[in-house]
Amino acid sequence: MEHLSPVSREYFRTLPRRRVAAGLVIRDDEGRVLVVKPNYKEGWLLPGGTVDPGEAPRTAARREGREELGLDIEPGPLLLIAHSAFPDPVGDGLSFLYDGGLLPEGARVSLQEEELTEWKFLAPEDFESHFGEHGAQHVRAALTGLAEKRTLELEDGVEVL
Repeated sequence: MEHLSPVSREYFRTLPRRRVAAGLVIRDDEGRVLVVKPNYKEGWLLPGGTVDPGEAPRTAARREGREELGLDIEPGPLLLIAHSAFPDPVGDGLSFLYDGGLLPEGARVSLQEEELTEWKFLAPEDFESHFGEHGAQHVRAALTGLAEKRTLELEDGVEVL
């Protein structure tokens, strides 16, 4: 970025920032979804997390799978991109969910103990009680994308056509 003028540098510093997250939708042969329980907040999450500066969402999803589960899963197709606007201090965020495939037979999950306390497979009827309404919408939409072989786009929980 050395080629940017001081005026351009200042302009870019004033632009809004958004949180970006990426995750994996890993399933078992019964159609349940692998979820993890964080120790830093209530509820359950899909394996994934914040995309680091300069990192692509797909790369982040794979890295998070290695860090959180001890599994090197190559992300498949993008199932969902979702924009969510929350009031401060949370603010705007973008989420990318990728197909993590079926958990391979004999795969051994090794949780990242600094952040996670447990993992399990969760049936769709239990999504809302574990993820909350907002998270459940995202996981259901990702599974719809998987079933329909397409990427869904959500804005604050509503599909954009």
